[in-house]
Amino acid sequence: MSAKKKEAAPFGVGISSLLMVFVVLCLTVFGVLAYMTARADHRLTQRSAQMVQAYYAADTRAEEALARLDEALSAMPGEEALEAAGFSVSEEEGALTGDLEIPVDGTRVYRLRVRIENGEYAVTARQTEDNTVWEEEHLDVWDGQ
Repeated sequence: MSAKKKEAAPFGVGISSLLMVFVVLCLTVFGVLAYMTARADHRLTQRSAQMVQAYYAADTRAEEALARLDEALSAMPGEEALEAAGFSVSEEEGALTGDLEIPVDGTRVYRLRVRIENGEYAVTARQTEDNTVWEEEHLDVWDGQ
């Protein structure tokens, strides 16, 4: 009679199966996290691109208004030229000032201010401002009494 000896594996089959399940689970979790991060980055990039496009569209409209002002100044006096170019007119320190507001998006506005002296204009301010209205909030905080 021949006796066959059954050799036992150094590690049990159960331990290697558990290790394989753990590795697959870790890879799945890391894959899902990588996908979610990439998706959030994509949304942020899209939003940033839209904001930049809106800003440069407003900047283009401001440059077009300056071109209209330049043409109008050669044909008419300063106040009429400002109004023809779409600026609101005011007078500060003896010089004409024109203000132009161009909406950028729902929360920002592009402001352009020019000053006219001796038939020539100079841009004195060019900025983007947030035009959201903040409501005052009252927080009930315990004062220690």
